[in-house]
Amino acid sequence: MADLAGQSALFAARAARAGGDDSPGVPTPGYGQGRIEVDYETKRFLVIDAVQEMRSAMNATLSSFGVTKIEYSHRATEAIGMVKRGDYDVILCDFDLGHGYDGLHLLEELKMRNLIKPSAIFMIVTGERRSRMVISAAELAPDDYLLKPFTGEELKQRLDRIYNKKVEFESLDAAMLNEDYFKALNECNERIARKDPFLVDFLKMKGKIALTIGDYGQARDTYQMVLNAREIPWAKVGLAKALFHLKEYAASRALFEGILAENDRVMEAYDWLAKIHQAEHEHPEAQATLEKALTLSAANVSRQKKLGEVAMRNGDFETAAKSFQQTINIAKYSFWRDAGDYSSLAKAHLGAGNVNEAAKAAADVRREFRYDAKAEMLATVMETQVAIKQGNDSRAQQILNKAKQQFANLGDEVPDQFALELAEACYHLGEDAAAGEIVQKLVRNHHEDTAMLERVSAMYEAVGKPELGQEMIESTAKAIVGINNEAVRMAQSGDLEGAVQKFIKAVEEMPANVQVMLNAVNAMLAYVSRLGWHQEYMELAQAYLERVKALEPASVKYLKLKDAYQTARRRFRS
Repeated sequence: MADLAGQSALFAARAARAGGDDSPGVPTPGYGQGRIEVDYETKRFLVIDAVQEMRSAMNATLSSFGVTKIEYSHRATEAIGMVKRGDYDVILCDFDLGHGYDGLHLLEELKMRNLIKPSAIFMIVTGERRSRMVISAAELAPDDYLLKPFTGEELKQRLDRIYNKKVEFESLDAAMLNEDYFKALNECNERIARKDPFLVDFLKMKGKIALTIGDYGQARDTYQMVLNAREIPWAKVGLAKALFHLKEYAASRALFEGILAENDRVMEAYDWLAKIHQAEHEHPEAQATLEKALTLSAANVSRQKKLGEVAMRNGDFETAAKSFQQTINIAKYSFWRDAGDYSSLAKAHLGAGNVNEAAKAAADVRREFRYDAKAEMLATVMETQVAIKQGNDSRAQQILNKAKQQFANLGDEVPDQFALELAEACYHLGEDAAAGEIVQKLVRNHHEDTAMLERVSAMYEAVGKPELGQEMIESTAKAIVGINNEAVRMAQSGDLEGAVQKFIKAVEEMPANVQVMLNAVNAMLAYVSRLGWHQEYMELAQAYLERVKALEPASVKYLKLKDAYQTARRRFRS
Protein backbone atom coordinates (compact mmCIF):
# COMPACT_ATOMS: atom_id res chain seq x y z
CA MET A 1 0.00 0.00 0.00
CA ALA A 2 3.00 2.30 0.01
CA ASP A 3 2.18 3.37 -3.54
CA LEU A 4 -1.44 4.19 -2.77
CA ALA A 5 -1.10 7.95 -3.22
CA GLY A 6 0.61 7.44 -6.54
CA GLN A 7 -2.40 5.65 -8.02
CA SER A 8 -4.23 8.97 -8.07
CA ALA A 9 -6.64 8.43 -10.95
CA LEU A 10 -7.73 4.98 -9.85
CA PHE A 11 -7.91 6.00 -6.20
CA ALA A 12 -9.87 9.17 -6.99
CA ALA A 13 -12.59 7.22 -8.80
CA ARG A 14 -12.87 4.74 -5.96
CA ALA A 15 -12.75 7.47 -3.32
CA ALA A 16 -15.53 9.38 -5.04
CA ARG A 17 -17.79 6.34 -4.84
CA ALA A 18 -16.91 5.67 -1.21
CA GLY A 19 -17.65 9.29 -0.36
CA GLY A 20 -21.00 9.20 -2.13
CA ASP A 21 -20.31 10.74 -5.53
CA ASP A 22 -23.62 11.97 -6.92
CA SER A 23 -22.68 11.11 -10.50
CA PRO A 24 -24.22 7.65 -10.90
CA GLY A 25 -22.20 6.66 -13.96
CA VAL A 26 -18.73 6.50 -12.33
CA PRO A 27 -17.15 3.29 -13.63
CA THR A 28 -15.89 0.74 -11.14
CA PRO A 29 -12.56 -0.95 -11.97
CA GLY A 30 -13.36 -4.64 -12.34
CA TYR A 31 -17.07 -3.99 -11.99
CA GLY A 32 -19.13 -6.20 -14.26
CA GLN A 33 -16.77 -9.19 -13.97
CA GLY A 34 -19.04 -11.93 -12.63
CA ARG A 35 -21.77 -9.32 -12.23
CA ILE A 36 -25.10 -10.57 -10.91
CA GLU A 37 -28.37 -9.64 -12.57
CA VAL A 38 -31.03 -8.50 -10.11
CA ASP A 39 -34.71 -9.40 -10.53
CA TYR A 40 -36.37 -6.34 -8.99
CA GLU A 41 -39.84 -7.79 -9.46
CA THR A 42 -39.13 -10.12 -6.53
CA LYS A 43 -37.77 -7.41 -4.23
CA ARG A 44 -39.79 -5.66 -1.51
CA PHE A 45 -39.31 -1.89 -1.37
CA LEU A 46 -40.14 0.60 1.40
CA VAL A 47 -40.26 4.29 0.46
CA ILE A 48 -40.07 6.80 3.35
CA ASP A 49 -41.02 10.36 2.41
CA ALA A 50 -43.31 12.89 4.08
CA VAL A 51 -44.45 14.41 0.77
CA GLN A 52 -47.26 12.60 -1.06
CA GLU A 53 -46.18 13.92 -4.46
CA MET A 54 -42.68 12.52 -3.95
CA ARG A 55 -44.06 9.13 -2.96
CA SER A 56 -46.14 9.10 -6.14
CA ALA A 57 -43.14 10.11 -8.25
CA MET A 58 -41.06 7.34 -6.65
CA ASN A 59 -43.77 4.82 -7.51
CA ALA A 60 -43.48 5.76 -11.20
CA THR A 61 -39.67 5.68 -11.06
CA LEU A 62 -39.55 2.22 -9.48
CA SER A 63 -42.20 0.82 -11.80
CA SER A 64 -40.03 1.84 -14.77
CA PHE A 65 -37.58 -0.99 -14.04
CA GLY A 66 -40.00 -3.68 -12.91
CA VAL A 67 -40.54 -3.04 -9.19
CA THR A 68 -44.04 -4.12 -8.14
CA LYS A 69 -43.81 -4.66 -4.36
CA ILE A 70 -43.73 -1.14 -2.94
CA GLU A 71 -44.94 0.12 0.45
CA TYR A 72 -44.86 3.68 1.76
CA SER A 73 -44.33 5.51 5.03
CA HIS A 74 -44.54 9.24 5.68
CA ARG A 75 -42.76 9.44 9.05
CA ALA A 76 -39.92 7.72 10.91
CA THR A 77 -41.91 6.12 13.75
CA GLU A 78 -44.29 4.53 11.25
CA ALA A 79 -41.33 3.31 9.18
CA ILE A 80 -39.73 1.62 12.20
CA GLY A 81 -42.96 -0.27 12.89
CA MET A 82 -43.21 -1.33 9.27
CA VAL A 83 -39.59 -2.58 9.21
CA LYS A 84 -40.24 -4.56 12.40
CA ARG A 85 -43.19 -6.29 10.73
CA GLY A 86 -41.86 -6.56 7.17
CA ASP A 87 -38.85 -8.12 5.49
CA TYR A 88 -37.74 -5.35 3.10
CA ASP A 89 -34.99 -5.75 0.52
CA VAL A 90 -34.60 -2.05 -0.30
CA ILE A 91 -35.40 1.02 1.83
CA LEU A 92 -35.40 4.38 0.04
CA CYS A 93 -35.51 7.15 2.63
CA ASP A 94 -35.74 10.93 2.24
CA PHE A 95 -32.94 12.69 4.13
CA ASP A 96 -35.15 15.26 5.89
CA LEU A 97 -37.78 13.48 7.99
CA GLY A 98 -38.87 16.62 9.86
CA HIS A 99 -38.35 18.03 13.39
CA GLY A 100 -34.56 17.74 13.12
CA TYR A 101 -34.75 13.98 12.50
CA ASP A 102 -33.12 12.64 9.36
CA GLY A 103 -32.44 9.45 7.45
CA LEU A 104 -29.14 8.91 9.28
CA HIS A 105 -30.97 8.96 12.63
CA LEU A 106 -33.40 6.37 11.29
CA LEU A 107 -30.62 4.14 9.97
CA GLU A 108 -28.86 4.33 13.35
CA GLU A 109 -31.98 3.17 15.19
CA LEU A 110 -32.65 0.35 12.72
CA LYS A 111 -29.04 -0.86 13.12
CA MET A 112 -29.02 -0.52 16.91
CA ARG A 113 -32.24 -2.52 17.20
CA ASN A 114 -31.03 -5.10 14.66
CA LEU A 115 -34.18 -4.56 12.57
CA ILE A 116 -32.56 -4.39 9.16
CA LYS A 117 -31.04 -7.51 7.61
CA PRO A 118 -27.43 -7.32 6.31
CA SER A 119 -28.47 -8.00 2.72
CA ALA A 120 -30.98 -5.12 2.69
CA ILE A 121 -30.13 -1.86 0.94
CA PHE A 122 -30.69 1.45 2.77
CA MET A 123 -30.39 4.40 0.37
CA ILE A 124 -31.03 8.05 1.15
CA VAL A 125 -32.54 10.31 -1.48
CA THR A 126 -32.34 14.07 -1.05
CA GLY A 127 -32.98 17.26 -2.94
CA GLU A 128 -30.17 19.15 -1.17
CA ARG A 129 -26.58 18.97 -2.32
CA ARG A 130 -25.69 20.34 1.11
CA SER A 131 -26.83 17.04 2.66
CA ARG A 132 -24.23 15.23 0.56
CA MET A 133 -21.41 16.38 2.86
CA VAL A 134 -23.32 15.32 5.95
CA ILE A 135 -24.01 11.84 4.61
CA SER A 136 -20.53 11.26 3.22
CA ALA A 137 -18.92 12.25 6.55
CA ALA A 138 -21.08 9.91 8.61
CA GLU A 139 -19.46 6.83 10.15
CA LEU A 140 -22.74 4.90 10.02
CA ALA A 141 -23.30 5.73 6.37
CA PRO A 142 -26.12 4.39 4.19
CA ASP A 143 -25.34 2.03 1.31
CA ASP A 144 -25.59 5.01 -1.02
CA TYR A 145 -27.46 8.25 -1.59
CA LEU A 146 -28.92 9.89 -4.66
CA LEU A 147 -29.70 13.52 -5.40
CA LYS A 148 -33.14 14.44 -6.71
CA PRO A 149 -34.21 14.56 -9.45
CA PHE A 150 -33.11 11.25 -10.95
CA THR A 151 -34.38 8.81 -13.54
CA GLY A 152 -35.36 5.20 -13.12
CA GLU A 153 -32.25 4.16 -15.03
CA GLU A 154 -30.00 6.14 -12.67
CA LEU A 155 -31.63 4.57 -9.61
CA LYS A 156 -31.38 1.09 -11.11
CA GLN A 157 -27.67 1.57 -11.87
CA ARG A 158 -27.07 2.54 -8.25
CA LEU A 159 -29.03 -0.42 -6.93
CA ASP A 160 -27.27 -2.82 -9.31
CA ARG A 161 -23.91 -1.56 -8.11
CA ILE A 162 -24.86 -1.92 -4.44
CA TYR A 163 -26.15 -5.48 -4.91
CA ASN A 164 -22.92 -6.48 -6.63
CA LYS A 165 -20.91 -4.77 -3.90
CA LYS A 166 -22.82 -6.64 -1.17
CA VAL A 167 -21.81 -9.93 -2.77
CA GLU A 168 -18.16 -8.86 -2.43
CA PHE A 169 -18.68 -8.01 1.25
CA GLU A 170 -20.60 -11.14 2.31
CA SER A 171 -17.74 -12.80 4.20
CA LEU A 172 -16.74 -9.52 5.86
CA ASP A 173 -20.34 -8.81 6.90
CA ALA A 174 -20.67 -12.33 8.34
CA ALA A 175 -17.50 -11.86 10.39
CA MET A 176 -18.76 -8.50 11.71
CA LEU A 177 -22.16 -9.97 12.61
CA ASN A 178 -20.38 -12.72 14.55
CA GLU A 179 -18.19 -10.07 16.19
CA ASP A 180 -15.13 -11.87 14.80
CA TYR A 181 -13.22 -8.62 14.39
CA PHE A 182 -9.80 -10.18 13.79
CA LYS A 183 -11.19 -12.25 10.92
CA ALA A 184 -12.84 -9.13 9.50
CA LEU A 185 -9.58 -7.19 9.84
CA ASN A 186 -7.66 -9.93 8.05
CA GLU A 187 -10.23 -9.88 5.23
CA CYS A 188 -9.76 -6.11 4.87
CA ASN A 189 -5.97 -6.42 4.82
CA GLU A 190 -6.08 -9.13 2.15
CA ARG A 191 -8.42 -7.13 -0.10
CA ILE A 192 -6.38 -3.94 0.37
CA ALA A 193 -3.11 -5.74 -0.39
CA ARG A 194 -4.40 -6.99 -3.73
CA LYS A 195 -5.79 -3.55 -4.65
CA ASP A 196 -9.39 -4.72 -4.67
CA PRO A 197 -11.89 -2.88 -6.92
CA PHE A 198 -13.57 -1.81 -3.66
CA LEU A 199 -10.24 -0.70 -2.20
CA VAL A 200 -11.55 2.44 -0.50
CA ASP A 201 -14.51 0.63 1.05
CA PHE A 202 -12.17 -1.91 2.62
CA LEU A 203 -9.93 0.88 3.91
CA LYS A 204 -12.97 2.53 5.44
CA MET A 205 -14.01 -0.76 7.04
CA LYS A 206 -10.50 -1.37 8.36
CA GLY A 207 -10.48 2.05 10.02
CA LYS A 208 -13.88 1.40 11.58
CA ILE A 209 -12.82 -2.01 12.93
CA ALA A 210 -9.61 -0.56 14.36
CA LEU A 211 -11.65 2.11 16.18
CA THR A 212 -14.10 -0.53 17.42
CA ILE A 213 -11.44 -2.78 18.94
CA GLY A 214 -9.49 0.14 20.38
CA ASP A 215 -6.44 -0.11 18.12
CA TYR A 216 -6.32 3.66 17.70
CA GLY A 217 -2.82 3.73 16.23
CA GLN A 218 -3.89 1.46 13.40
CA ALA A 219 -7.06 3.50 12.89
CA ARG A 220 -5.01 6.72 12.69
CA ASP A 221 -2.61 5.22 10.16
CA THR A 222 -5.43 3.81 8.01
CA TYR A 223 -7.36 7.07 7.81
CA GLN A 224 -4.17 9.05 7.22
CA MET A 225 -3.30 6.74 4.34
CA VAL A 226 -6.63 7.57 2.70
CA LEU A 227 -6.21 11.30 3.29
CA ASN A 228 -2.69 11.26 1.85
CA ALA A 229 -4.28 10.30 -1.47
CA ARG A 230 -7.46 12.33 -1.30
CA GLU A 231 -9.43 14.33 1.24
CA ILE A 232 -12.61 12.40 1.99
CA PRO A 233 -14.95 13.60 4.77
CA TRP A 234 -15.41 10.22 6.50
CA ALA A 235 -11.63 9.73 6.64
CA LYS A 236 -11.23 13.13 8.33
CA VAL A 237 -13.89 12.20 10.89
CA GLY A 238 -12.26 8.81 11.51
CA LEU A 239 -8.79 10.32 11.91
CA ALA A 240 -10.13 12.93 14.32
CA LYS A 241 -11.74 10.20 16.45
CA ALA A 242 -8.53 8.16 16.51
CA LEU A 243 -6.53 11.23 17.57
CA PHE A 244 -9.03 11.93 20.36
CA HIS A 245 -8.58 8.43 21.76
CA LEU A 246 -4.81 8.86 21.51
CA LYS A 247 -5.27 12.02 23.62
CA GLU A 248 -3.97 14.25 20.82
CA TYR A 249 -6.75 16.72 21.58
CA ALA A 250 -5.39 19.76 19.76
CA ALA A 251 -5.00 17.87 16.46
CA SER A 252 -8.40 16.23 16.88
CA ARG A 253 -10.05 19.58 17.61
CA ALA A 254 -8.47 21.18 14.53
CA LEU A 255 -9.84 18.41 12.31
CA PHE A 256 -13.37 18.57 13.70
CA GLU A 257 -13.40 22.37 13.47
CA GLY A 258 -12.21 22.10 9.86
CA ILE A 259 -14.99 19.63 9.06
CA LEU A 260 -17.59 22.04 10.46
CA ALA A 261 -16.04 24.96 8.60
CA GLU A 262 -16.73 23.04 5.38
CA ASN A 263 -20.24 22.01 6.43
CA ASP A 264 -21.83 22.96 9.74
CA ARG A 265 -24.41 20.15 9.48
CA VAL A 266 -22.00 17.28 10.18
CA MET A 267 -23.62 16.77 13.56
CA GLU A 268 -21.31 14.21 15.14
CA ALA A 269 -18.43 16.67 14.82
CA TYR A 270 -20.16 18.81 17.48
CA ASP A 271 -20.50 15.78 19.76
CA TRP A 272 -16.78 15.03 19.51
CA LEU A 273 -15.80 18.65 20.00
CA ALA A 274 -17.87 18.60 23.19
CA LYS A 275 -15.96 15.47 24.29
CA ILE A 276 -12.68 17.27 23.67
CA HIS A 277 -13.83 20.25 25.74
CA GLN A 278 -14.80 17.91 28.58
CA ALA A 279 -11.51 16.02 28.39
CA GLU A 280 -9.71 19.37 28.73
CA HIS A 281 -12.05 20.44 31.57
CA GLU A 282 -13.67 23.16 29.46
CA HIS A 283 -17.19 22.35 30.63
CA PRO A 284 -18.93 25.66 29.71
CA GLU A 285 -17.49 25.33 26.19
CA ALA A 286 -18.75 21.74 25.97
CA GLN A 287 -22.24 22.93 26.89
CA ALA A 288 -22.15 25.76 24.32
CA THR A 289 -21.06 23.32 21.59
CA LEU A 290 -23.91 20.91 22.34
CA GLU A 291 -26.42 23.74 22.50
CA LYS A 292 -25.34 24.94 19.06
CA ALA A 293 -25.70 21.42 17.66
CA LEU A 294 -29.19 21.06 19.08
CA THR A 295 -30.33 24.30 17.47
CA LEU A 296 -29.55 22.58 14.14
CA SER A 297 -30.82 19.08 14.98
CA ALA A 298 -32.92 18.74 18.12
CA ALA A 299 -34.27 15.21 17.65
CA ASN A 300 -31.22 13.34 18.92
CA VAL A 301 -31.61 11.43 22.17
CA SER A 302 -27.94 10.94 23.04
CA ARG A 303 -27.06 14.60 22.30
CA GLN A 304 -29.98 15.93 24.36
CA LYS A 305 -28.99 13.63 27.23
CA LYS A 306 -25.35 14.68 27.03
CA LEU A 307 -26.33 18.37 27.14
CA GLY A 308 -28.39 17.65 30.25
CA GLU A 309 -25.44 15.94 31.93
CA VAL A 310 -23.00 18.74 31.05
CA ALA A 311 -25.47 21.42 32.15
CA MET A 312 -25.94 19.62 35.49
CA ARG A 313 -22.16 19.55 35.88
CA ASN A 314 -22.15 23.33 35.25
CA GLY A 315 -24.97 23.98 37.72
CA ASP A 316 -27.28 25.16 34.94
CA PHE A 317 -30.32 23.28 36.21
CA GLU A 318 -32.82 25.07 33.99
CA THR A 319 -31.03 23.99 30.81
CA ALA A 320 -30.53 20.50 32.24
CA ALA A 321 -34.25 20.13 32.99
CA LYS A 322 -35.21 21.26 29.49
CA SER A 323 -32.73 18.87 27.93
CA PHE A 324 -33.77 15.83 29.96
CA GLN A 325 -37.43 16.61 29.24
CA GLN A 326 -36.61 16.75 25.52
CA THR A 327 -34.73 13.46 25.86
CA ILE A 328 -37.82 11.84 27.36
CA ASN A 329 -40.14 13.33 24.74
CA ILE A 330 -38.02 12.14 21.81
CA ALA A 331 -37.34 8.68 23.25
CA LYS A 332 -40.84 7.98 24.60
CA TYR A 333 -41.94 5.68 21.79
CA SER A 334 -38.52 4.50 20.69
CA PHE A 335 -35.71 2.10 21.45
CA TRP A 336 -34.02 4.81 23.55
CA ARG A 337 -36.75 4.96 26.22
CA ASP A 338 -35.01 4.86 29.63
CA ALA A 339 -36.32 5.30 33.18
CA GLY A 340 -32.94 6.78 34.12
CA ASP A 341 -33.77 9.90 32.08
CA TYR A 342 -36.71 10.62 34.40
CA SER A 343 -34.37 10.35 37.37
CA SER A 344 -31.97 12.83 35.74
CA LEU A 345 -34.92 15.16 35.06
CA ALA A 346 -36.01 14.94 38.70
CA LYS A 347 -32.50 15.81 39.92
CA ALA A 348 -32.38 18.81 37.59
CA HIS A 349 -35.73 20.00 38.98
CA LEU A 350 -34.50 19.47 42.55
CA GLY A 351 -31.35 21.45 41.73
CA ALA A 352 -33.56 24.30 40.51
CA GLY A 353 -35.80 24.00 43.60
CA ASN A 354 -38.82 22.68 41.66
CA VAL A 355 -39.80 19.94 44.11
CA ASN A 356 -43.29 19.40 42.69
CA GLU A 357 -41.89 18.80 39.20
CA ALA A 358 -39.39 16.29 40.61
CA ALA A 359 -42.24 14.45 42.37
CA LYS A 360 -44.16 14.41 39.10
CA ALA A 361 -41.16 12.80 37.34
CA ALA A 362 -41.13 10.03 39.97
CA ALA A 363 -44.86 9.44 39.43
CA ASP A 364 -44.26 9.34 35.67
CA VAL A 365 -41.71 6.53 36.13
CA ARG A 366 -44.25 4.45 38.07
CA ARG A 367 -46.86 5.00 35.37
CA GLU A 368 -44.66 4.62 32.27
CA PHE A 369 -42.63 1.63 33.56
CA ARG A 370 -45.20 -0.02 35.84
CA TYR A 371 -44.19 -3.59 34.96
CA ASP A 372 -40.45 -2.98 35.43
CA ALA A 373 -39.16 -3.87 38.93
CA LYS A 374 -35.88 -2.00 38.37
CA ALA A 375 -37.73 1.19 37.38
CA GLU A 376 -40.00 0.71 40.41
CA MET A 377 -36.93 0.74 42.66
CA LEU A 378 -35.64 3.87 40.91
CA ALA A 379 -39.00 5.63 41.44
CA THR A 380 -38.74 4.83 45.15
CA VAL A 381 -35.24 6.35 45.24
CA MET A 382 -36.54 9.44 43.43
CA GLU A 383 -39.30 9.81 46.03
CA THR A 384 -36.63 9.56 48.74
CA GLN A 385 -34.70 12.40 47.10
CA VAL A 386 -37.88 14.52 46.95
CA ALA A 387 -38.58 13.93 50.64
CA ILE A 388 -34.99 14.89 51.51
CA LYS A 389 -35.36 18.14 49.53
CA GLN A 390 -38.61 18.85 51.37
CA GLY A 391 -36.77 18.46 54.68
CA ASN A 392 -38.94 15.51 55.74
CA ASP A 393 -36.12 13.19 56.87
CA SER A 394 -38.37 10.73 58.72
CA ARG A 395 -40.47 10.12 55.60
CA ALA A 396 -37.31 10.04 53.47
CA GLN A 397 -35.84 7.35 55.75
CA GLN A 398 -39.02 5.29 55.54
CA ILE A 399 -39.00 5.43 51.73
CA LEU A 400 -35.25 4.73 51.59
CA ASN A 401 -35.72 1.54 53.62
CA LYS A 402 -38.20 0.37 51.00
CA ALA A 403 -35.78 1.24 48.19
CA LYS A 404 -32.96 -0.72 49.87
CA GLN A 405 -35.21 -3.77 50.16
CA GLN A 406 -36.17 -3.51 46.49
CA PHE A 407 -32.47 -3.17 45.62
CA ALA A 408 -31.62 -6.31 47.63
CA ASN A 409 -34.42 -8.28 45.95
CA LEU A 410 -33.13 -7.38 42.48
CA GLY A 411 -29.59 -8.63 43.17
CA ASP A 412 -27.21 -7.99 40.28
CA GLU A 413 -29.96 -6.85 37.90
CA VAL A 414 -29.91 -3.19 38.96
CA PRO A 415 -28.44 -0.82 36.32
CA ASP A 416 -25.34 1.03 37.51
CA GLN A 417 -27.00 4.46 37.30
CA PHE A 418 -29.91 3.31 39.49
CA ALA A 419 -27.50 1.86 42.07
CA LEU A 420 -25.55 5.12 42.16
CA GLU A 421 -28.76 7.11 42.76
CA LEU A 422 -29.54 4.84 45.73
CA ALA A 423 -26.03 5.33 47.12
CA GLU A 424 -26.44 9.10 46.90
CA ALA A 425 -29.73 8.95 48.81
CA CYS A 426 -28.05 6.81 51.48
CA TYR A 427 -25.25 9.36 51.91
CA HIS A 428 -27.77 12.21 52.24
CA LEU A 429 -29.45 10.37 55.12
CA GLY A 430 -26.22 9.45 56.89
CA GLU A 431 -26.15 5.78 55.88
CA ASP A 432 -22.51 5.97 54.79
CA ALA A 433 -21.77 2.27 55.27
CA ALA A 434 -24.63 1.15 53.01
CA ALA A 435 -23.74 3.78 50.43
CA GLY A 436 -20.05 2.87 50.50
CA GLU A 437 -20.84 -0.81 49.96
CA ILE A 438 -22.92 -0.01 46.86
CA VAL A 439 -20.28 2.32 45.41
CA GLN A 440 -17.39 0.01 46.15
CA LYS A 441 -19.12 -2.78 44.23
CA LEU A 442 -19.64 -0.42 41.28
CA VAL A 443 -16.04 0.77 41.30
CA ARG A 444 -14.64 -2.76 41.70
CA ASN A 445 -16.59 -3.87 38.63
CA HIS A 446 -15.64 -0.77 36.59
CA HIS A 447 -12.24 0.31 37.88
CA GLU A 448 -11.03 1.13 34.32
CA ASP A 449 -14.27 2.70 33.07
CA THR A 450 -13.51 6.43 32.93
CA ALA A 451 -17.14 7.44 32.38
CA MET A 452 -18.34 5.44 35.39
CA LEU A 453 -15.57 6.78 37.62
CA GLU A 454 -16.48 10.34 36.59
CA ARG A 455 -20.10 9.69 37.57
CA VAL A 456 -18.95 8.31 40.92
CA SER A 457 -16.78 11.40 41.49
CA ALA A 458 -19.70 13.69 40.58
CA MET A 459 -21.94 11.86 43.07
CA TYR A 460 -19.41 12.34 45.88
CA GLU A 461 -19.16 16.03 45.02
CA ALA A 462 -22.97 16.25 45.20
CA VAL A 463 -23.00 14.83 48.74
CA GLY A 464 -20.07 17.00 49.83
CA LYS A 465 -17.52 14.17 50.14
CA PRO A 466 -15.17 14.60 47.15
CA GLU A 467 -12.10 13.37 49.07
CA LEU A 468 -13.91 10.17 50.10
CA GLY A 469 -14.80 9.50 46.46
CA GLN A 470 -11.22 9.93 45.30
CA GLU A 471 -9.99 7.67 48.09
CA MET A 472 -12.58 5.02 47.17
CA ILE A 473 -11.54 5.02 43.51
CA GLU A 474 -7.79 4.98 44.23
CA SER A 475 -7.92 2.33 46.96
CA THR A 476 -10.13 0.03 44.89
CA ALA A 477 -7.87 0.31 41.84
CA LYS A 478 -4.83 -0.36 44.04
CA ALA A 479 -6.47 -3.45 45.54
CA ILE A 480 -7.30 -4.88 42.10
CA VAL A 481 -3.77 -4.24 40.86
CA GLY A 482 -2.51 -5.98 44.01
CA ILE A 483 -4.64 -9.08 43.29
CA ASN A 484 -3.34 -9.19 39.74
CA ASN A 485 0.30 -8.75 40.79
CA GLU A 486 0.04 -11.46 43.44
CA ALA A 487 -1.46 -13.91 40.95
CA VAL A 488 1.26 -13.09 38.41
CA ARG A 489 3.95 -13.75 41.05
CA MET A 490 2.33 -17.10 41.83
CA ALA A 491 2.34 -18.05 38.16
CA GLN A 492 5.97 -16.96 37.72
CA SER A 493 7.04 -19.06 40.70
CA GLY A 494 5.32 -22.09 39.19
CA ASP A 495 2.15 -22.02 41.32
CA LEU A 496 -0.29 -21.95 38.40
CA GLU A 497 -3.02 -23.57 40.50
CA GLY A 498 -2.71 -20.82 43.10
CA ALA A 499 -2.82 -18.12 40.42
CA VAL A 500 -5.99 -19.56 38.88
CA GLN A 501 -7.71 -19.89 42.26
CA LYS A 502 -6.74 -16.31 43.12
CA PHE A 503 -8.43 -15.04 39.97
CA ILE A 504 -11.51 -17.24 40.44
CA LYS A 505 -12.01 -15.72 43.88
CA ALA A 506 -11.53 -12.24 42.40
CA VAL A 507 -14.19 -12.90 39.75
CA GLU A 508 -16.61 -14.08 42.46
CA GLU A 509 -16.08 -10.76 44.23
CA MET A 510 -16.16 -8.68 41.00
CA PRO A 511 -18.49 -10.57 38.62
CA ALA A 512 -18.75 -7.72 36.10
CA ASN A 513 -15.08 -6.66 36.02
CA VAL A 514 -13.98 -7.37 32.47
CA GLN A 515 -10.23 -7.10 33.13
CA VAL A 516 -10.35 -9.46 36.10
CA MET A 517 -12.30 -12.05 34.09
CA LEU A 518 -9.86 -11.80 31.19
CA ASN A 519 -6.91 -12.17 33.56
CA ALA A 520 -8.57 -15.27 34.98
CA VAL A 521 -8.99 -16.74 31.48
CA ASN A 522 -5.35 -15.98 30.72
CA ALA A 523 -4.27 -17.80 33.87
CA MET A 524 -6.43 -20.83 33.03
CA LEU A 525 -5.05 -21.03 29.50
CA ALA A 526 -1.49 -20.82 30.89
CA TYR A 527 -2.34 -23.67 33.28
CA VAL A 528 -3.68 -25.86 30.46
CA SER A 529 -0.77 -25.03 28.17
CA ARG A 530 1.80 -26.03 30.77
CA LEU A 531 0.07 -28.76 32.79
CA GLY A 532 -2.45 -30.25 30.39
CA TRP A 533 -6.22 -30.27 29.92
CA HIS A 534 -8.41 -29.24 32.88
CA GLN A 535 -12.11 -29.62 32.13
CA GLU A 536 -13.39 -27.41 34.97
CA TYR A 537 -11.02 -24.55 34.18
CA MET A 538 -11.78 -24.65 30.47
CA GLU A 539 -15.53 -24.56 31.18
CA LEU A 540 -14.99 -21.60 33.50
CA ALA A 541 -12.85 -19.88 30.88
CA GLN A 542 -15.65 -20.32 28.34
CA ALA A 543 -18.21 -18.93 30.80
CA TYR A 544 -16.03 -15.90 31.55
CA LEU A 545 -15.46 -15.25 27.85
CA GLU A 546 -19.21 -15.37 27.22
CA ARG A 547 -19.75 -12.89 30.04
CA VAL A 548 -17.08 -10.55 28.66
CA LYS A 549 -18.60 -10.85 25.18
CA ALA A 550 -21.88 -9.51 26.57
CA LEU A 551 -20.09 -6.58 28.20
CA GLU A 552 -17.23 -5.66 25.83
CA PRO A 553 -17.30 -7.76 22.63
CA ALA A 554 -14.74 -5.54 20.89
CA SER A 555 -12.03 -5.65 23.57
CA VAL A 556 -8.71 -6.51 21.91
CA LYS A 557 -7.64 -8.62 24.88
CA TYR A 558 -10.95 -10.51 24.73
CA LEU A 559 -10.52 -11.19 21.02
CA LYS A 560 -6.98 -12.49 21.51
CA LEU A 561 -7.95 -14.69 24.46
CA LYS A 562 -10.96 -16.03 22.57
CA ASP A 563 -8.61 -17.11 19.78
CA ALA A 564 -6.19 -18.62 22.30
CA TYR A 565 -9.05 -20.49 23.99
CA GLN A 566 -10.24 -21.93 20.66
CA THR A 567 -6.66 -22.92 19.78
CA ALA A 568 -6.31 -24.74 23.12
CA ARG A 569 -9.55 -26.62 22.55
CA ARG A 570 -8.43 -27.71 19.09
CA ARG A 571 -5.05 -28.78 20.46
CA PHE A 572 -6.46 -31.02 23.18
CA ARG A 573 -9.67 -32.13 21.46
CA SER A 574 -8.34 -32.82 17.94
